[in-house]
Amino acid sequence: MHTCLECGNSDMRVRVVDGASVHECGLCGARFGDRRAVTSLNDADMAATRGIGAGIWPLVRVLERLQGVVVRSSAAADPEAGALPFVELGATSADCLVQLENLAKSLRLGAGTLRLPWCIEVDYQQHLAFVLRPRLPDGPVHKALVRDADHDVEMLWRQLERDTRLAWWRHATPGDTR
Repeated sequence: MHTCLECGNSDMRVRVVDGASVHECGLCGARFGDRRAVTSLNDADMAATRGIGAGIWPLVRVLERLQGVVVRSSAAADPEAGALPFVELGATSADCLVQLENLAKSLRLGAGTLRLPWCIEVDYQQHLAFVLRPRLPDGPVHKALVRDADHDVEMLWRQLERDTRLAWWRHATPGDTR
């Protein structure tokens, strides 16, 4: 690709992401190439702009779309520090309870695809907080556990992307606890 399809500029740069080439315009910033590679670059840029770890960003993005829920903080997995990923959610309306129930249902339905058990813990830190994290026994956190949790984050956001489009999630009402 020699010129940008958006603006016609000829200052095109090639970036390689996960083995795929992405052409990026030096003028307007438009990106062309492998869809997954372009999405990965766009996600990394958005995560950096928001100050969120790139590894947890897709999960945060999905959770931010839930009615009545706000993401208060998050952290990606860090094998060197032995830190597990988490997302802290807060309630902005009564819709939050329905969304948390749907989230818990999605975790239960998808448990077979995850390497670790995940839970939603309730905590109080100047406000009521709901923390999505892997549930682990007490003790040291080994690098293998952190890698498994990192793998699960990708599975979780994909699972939630799918589940939020399904009828049982979309049509949930506050009185429906089936």
